[in-house]
Amino acid sequence: MPEWDINFKKRSLKTISLLGLLVAMNFNLYGQANWTLENEKDGIRISSRPASSSQFNDIRVELDLPGNIEQLKGILLDVDHYKDWSYATKKSVLIRKLGVGRVIYFSEFEVPWPATNRYFYSSIELKEDSVTHSLTVFAVNLPNYLPAYKDLVEVSFTKGIWKISTLSNKSIHVVYTLELNPGGSLPSWVINLFSSKGPLATFENIKQKMTALNSQK
Repeated sequence: MPEWDINFKKRSLKTISLLGLLVAMNFNLYGQANWTLENEKDGIRISSRPASSSQFNDIRVELDLPGNIEQLKGILLDVDHYKDWSYATKKSVLIRKLGVGRVIYFSEFEVPWPATNRYFYSSIELKEDSVTHSLTVFAVNLPNYLPAYKDLVEVSFTKGIWKISTLSNKSIHVVYTLELNPGGSLPSWVINLFSSKGPLATFENIKQKMTALNSQK
């Protein structure tokens, strides 16, 4: 085979490889950012995107809150009172403290009849950055952590991430993302209820709690 032909084929293969890499990078960049704004009320922006392994869309919530990171951290670590603000939460119980900013808890949330209530065990881990005055909170379920509950369906997967940054000494910014596979099958209207009403109600409650904490000062 002539040398020029060999070199041409080598250059062609390099070009194809480069194009493939660029396509992959482009898909990675834009495929992860395809959030669609679903609702916006009182400064609370709720977006969604199709999930890769669940009938329940991924959820993203963004808003500003009065107060500071320590106040919101206190709310997030007080798991026994999640039912006071987290949408459809029927029960939430602290199971174990693993150290500073690390806990395991149990939660049951109500699902409209005829569907069955769901439950999960989850770990919470807080990571603070004193330089940027920010906080990241990871909440991930622990499958089969303890024996199954009768008459309840265990959530297959849930991962929530809170990214909390300081705007001023009186306000913070929150970006929350949720991936959820509730397990079993649910009617589409129930899924829509938790996708649309749930996040808004939850963060309206959090905003009210943070506002109340800071109106007392």
